[in-house]
Amino acid sequence: MAANRKLTPLLSDRTIQSVSQEENQIQIAFTDSSTLRIKTGLPAPEIGFSGRRIQKVRQTQALMNLDFEDGSTAGIQMAEAMSSVMLRDGQGVLEYAD
Repeated sequence: MAANRKLTPLLSDRTIQSVSQEENQIQIAFTDSSTLRIKTGLPAPEIGFSGRRIQKVRQTQALMNLDFEDGSTAGIQMAEAMSSVMLRDGQGVLEYAD
């Protein structure tokens, strides 16, 4: 699975504060007050995201993997390969959309 070259530099070194899920969307809040929203095809994996620091983001089609500094990985099935991800900074300014 190839690295997402646009999203990896934006998320690398951000620490997850919390994760919430509503129907077909996951919202990840980071300690710097930024947020990542992902439209999903399946529920988020049942692992503890909180406190983990992202090292790399990998993506193939509609599957996104978040690789953490501790060596673990969380796989997220997105609703579609495109138009499923939105990252906003702490002031709500759009940083990334795909």
